[in-house]
Amino acid sequence: MKNLIYQIWDGELRPACKYSSKLMKAYADKIGADYRLDLSPNIASKLVDKDGMYFEWLNPILDDSFLEYDNVVVVDLDIFPTASCSKNIFEESYSDVGICTEPFQGKYRASTIVGGIGMANDEKWSRAVKKRYEIDLPRDTDGYLKVYNAGMVLFSNKGIQKCREKFEPFQEYMNYMRTIFKPPAGRFYVVDQNYFHVMMCKYLDYTEMNNGWNSYIHYVRGPLALQDDINDSRNEFTEFVHIQLSSGDYFEDDKIHRIVNLPRSKWNL
Repeated sequence: MKNLIYQIWDGELRPACKYSSKLMKAYADKIGADYRLDLSPNIASKLVDKDGMYFEWLNPILDDSFLEYDNVVVVDLDIFPTASCSKNIFEESYSDVGICTEPFQGKYRASTIVGGIGMANDEKWSRAVKKRYEIDLPRDTDGYLKVYNAGMVLFSNKGIQKCREKFEPFQEYMNYMRTIFKPPAGRFYVVDQNYFHVMMCKYLDYTEMNNGWNSYIHYVRGPLALQDDINDSRNEFTEFVHIQLSSGDYFEDDKIHRIVNLPRSKWNL
């Protein structure tokens, strides 16, 4: 089996991005996978009229060079393997693609709206998806729309082929969603993560992976912040940590290490 860990960045790498790349390269070496970091490759960007950088993580479904791999995992540069990470992600069982949910988001988006992202707009987006793509987007046990985080997505070769064959062009999706959402507040629903969410649900056999492969950490706003102002989803299954804290791209290596591996009492933010 030939496997690849792929990371992508537009512009000059920030300090934490360099650290993520360093750790992911070491992890790839440990599990016998190839590693590839693309800096401003301008592949997906050529296919849309604006906001092209958001789609660059989907280069594996565009660039033929990825077809030599049996599996490709695309990992954001704000994601870091834990110091104890020993599992091989490519040994996980999955179908066309493997992806993690964000279980906290339903309740969070119902409590507040941040940058145009909230439950009302989620539902508006879902109705627009139903109208055009004739699918009902999946919901969690509380009835909230599921959120799939594109920070870590595992593609099988078969999955890449199906994406190439079936997915709607980025621009067509964007054009439609722009009739529903007006920028800048609605941009989140127009670009890559929600695009992939729709295409995945319509065309792929996808697997919800253990969230330990994308344990996210972010500040909390609104009324839920009165209970806890940081959502830390790490647990005993955590292998990769997704640091979505403000200015996190500029954190020094030691601070990243503490956040990824130590209890919050030792973060010293």
